Amino acid sequence: MRRHFWKWPIPTYLFLGGLGGGIFCLAAILSFFVYPDIPMMGEVLAWPGFLGICALGFGCIMLVVDLGQPMVFYRAFVKSTSVLAWGARFLTVCAIFGVLWFASYVPWDWFGPIAAFLVPFRELNLAIAGISGTCIMLYTGIFLSTLKAHAFWATPALPVLFTVSALSTACAAIALSIGWWPAVFSLETVIVAEASKEILHTVDIILVVVEIVVLLVMVLSFLGAGNKTANKAAHRWVHGSYAPLFWGGMIFGGLLLPEILYVFGGHSAASTLVAPVLVLLGG
Repeated sequence: MRRHFWKWPIPTYLFLGGLGGGIFCLAAILSFFVYPDIPMMGEVLAWPGFLGICALGFGCIMLVVDLGQPMVFYRAFVKSTSVLAWGARFLTVCAIFGVLWFASYVPWDWFGPIAAFLVPFRELNLAIAGISGTCIMLYTGIFLSTLKAHAFWATPALPVLFTVSALSTACAAIALSIGWWPAVFSLETVIVAEASKEILHTVDIILVVVEIVVLLVMVLSFLGAGNKTANKAAHRWVHGSYAPLFWGGMIFGGLLLPEILYVFGGHSAASTLVAPVLVLLGG
């Protein structure tokens, strides 16, 4: 019997979907709960939102590419019993309302009437994008944990791991891009952007610690599992062919090193630039 396996488009789709969803989830939290009385908050977050839209859009392309039949991609959205279909729907809703929210901040003169029309709907559009983005993050881990045939994924720890990872990479992406165009450069926007970076910096420190703990507990628990398939997969990560990437790339380079730079780097480039980039690579 022919064996089917995932190639690089699906992992890319899952990563970008979680990243884009996390960006809109955090943008909604910052706008509605952290700085609800600062009108320019949305403007400061507009460029990270645009990056989130790009991540979601490219993720959709990767999903269609992996299907192998681009002309019938709509089946991934209409098959109501498929977990993948729900993920595709959440991703589409988040992207559409994210575009509508971002478009209201575009300052081009010829685009002015459209942006002005969308301004009254900013909060609604961001709320819908934020809720659907949260669903995307949760869906990714739930989707993989439902695949019982793969014992290494069939664990309740996986949804937690993917959600934390998506939020962590979203923190890094927002911290690297907050306050860019179309935000108007001013003292107020700089202050708001820097204050937001401080919050994201602190949140990511916590998320990275949680991610390390959940990841190690999940992988190491499988080493002592009675399930031979899960045990074998864990051995490849810890001792086998995946060990250099797991310990050197993911654990050290993608989690421990950025955590050290976050905590001890202060306001240096190592903390504000290198650490977020490493978090994204680790993700």
